[in-house]
Amino acid sequence: MKPLEIRNLSVEYLTAGGLIRVVDDVSIDISERGEILAIVGESGCGKSTLGLAIAGLLPSNARIAGGQIKIFGKDVATNKVRVAVIFQDALASLNPLLTVGEQIAEIYEHHFRMTKKEALEEAKKRLKDVGLPPSLMDRYPHEISGGQRQRALIAMTIAMEPELIVADEPTTALDVTIQAKVLILLRDIVKRYGVPMVYITHDLSLASQIADSIAVMYAGQIVESSDKFSIFKEPRHPYTQALLKSIPRIDIDVDELYIIRGEPPLPGSFPKGCRFNPRCPVAFKNCFYEEPALKMVDGGYVRCHLYG
Repeated sequence: MKPLEIRNLSVEYLTAGGLIRVVDDVSIDISERGEILAIVGESGCGKSTLGLAIAGLLPSNARIAGGQIKIFGKDVATNKVRVAVIFQDALASLNPLLTVGEQIAEIYEHHFRMTKKEALEEAKKRLKDVGLPPSLMDRYPHEISGGQRQRALIAMTIAMEPELIVADEPTTALDVTIQAKVLILLRDIVKRYGVPMVYITHDLSLASQIADSIAVMYAGQIVESSDKFSIFKEPRHPYTQALLKSIPRIDIDVDELYIIRGEPPLPGSFPKGCRFNPRCPVAFKNCFYEEPALKMVDGGYVRCHLYG
């Protein structure tokens, strides 16, 4: 059975203007233990809502309007599943009134019924696993650096012994050198413990460093998904191609950076037909009237009329 299987998932928010669909008919998989799937897309495309739905953390004004999420064959709607979430703001995720050691130990006390002493000993081991010294056990979140706080969150993730990890832009607030170290650590943890991970990011270059497979999201839908080598070597959807063109490269001289013209549509005001058609350089008649289906093409999936 697959570590993660999502079929035709739709998520809606109740707003003052009525129900607005933010995630629409999403189907993606993680096929192997220790596999990292990156969900890539611009702000507002629905990727964070998708992550919250997987983790069972949708806000009170959101609902799953259709589809199914299974983790190792268990439907998350009817079964208890251990999903750990790593958010981008580590300081906001940690309790300011507890030391780092106490927060990790709390997991062992609550979930594994350990004594306080046993839990603190395990907490020290988890800090070592993420490259932090035991001296941080007695430090409060505001007393340590951003990179150390993110590592402390990863230590808490390991302590949970999760079946799946959801990491939502976990390195956004970090500088480039610390960002690289945290990415290496995350990938090492996933591979060492054999825990699958959904990594959410707006940055394709980050996805290339950490992911095994990539799903590109636009306006609430998956427009392309495949292994990362296929995505970078032969992107098929015009949106994926445009994202790759907009990444600065040191091996090519350019006078100015490529930009994707226009703005992504707001949820609730998606255009008719293909949702990328107002910004697409190769849109033709069908694109403005008929919404394309997600089709299998050479082992991957693409949502585009160019592939009939």
